Amino acid sequence: MVSVTFGEHSGPDVPYTLLLHGVSEEMFDELADAETRAELIDGVMFVRSPASLEHDDVAGFLRTLLRCLASARGAGDVLGPDSLVRLRPGRRVAPDIFFLRAGRLPVPRPRLFDGTPDWVIEVLLPSNVPHDLGEKRAAYREAGVREIWMIDPRSRTVAIDRLAGVGYAEIIVSSGRIFSSVLEGFFVEAEWLWQPQLPDLMTCLQLLLGPRS
Repeated sequence: MVSVTFGEHSGPDVPYTLLLHGVSEEMFDELADAETRAELIDGVMFVRSPASLEHDDVAGFLRTLLRCLASARGAGDVLGPDSLVRLRPGRRVAPDIFFLRAGRLPVPRPRLFDGTPDWVIEVLLPSNVPHDLGEKRAAYREAGVREIWMIDPRSRTVAIDRLAGVGYAEIIVSSGRIFSSVLEGFFVEAEWLWQPQLPDLMTCLQLLLGPRS
């Protein structure tokens, strides 16, 4: 477990990202536990403060919609944020949400997923923007993730990377309907994500599932 101490306090009162250099995978296993929000990229361990309520609200809303749609259609598995992904040796990340096509998740389920997710979604916090848009986004691209969403509630934008041939096509969306190219039938209205009160989950899910036959 990683402990941060500032004088008489056990930690800062503002969001933070702590960088520990020279960390191997073995050291990461010793330092990280269920109480530590941590990732490892090329010898650097990133330790984050707990997520904000806004972050948790948006990520939970999307995760629930994705899980319900994927389950209803037998499309695959939706995981995050406590599940680790080992993109390659020395790179372990914990996406807010990640999707695996049906049949890709081993049975019994492993401690972490070793491979490349089909789709990842990150909800940005002020303290993690440089890491998520920098090292982490680059790691996702290098691993060949088919679709990457970076949602920024503060700027009210969604940066989307879609694998196209040997590179990525990038678009930035701030309004209108956003479709996934990986999970057929999934979409969100961008405006849903910026509302002070998120829309009713069941109403949104009914839109995704469409009328019953």
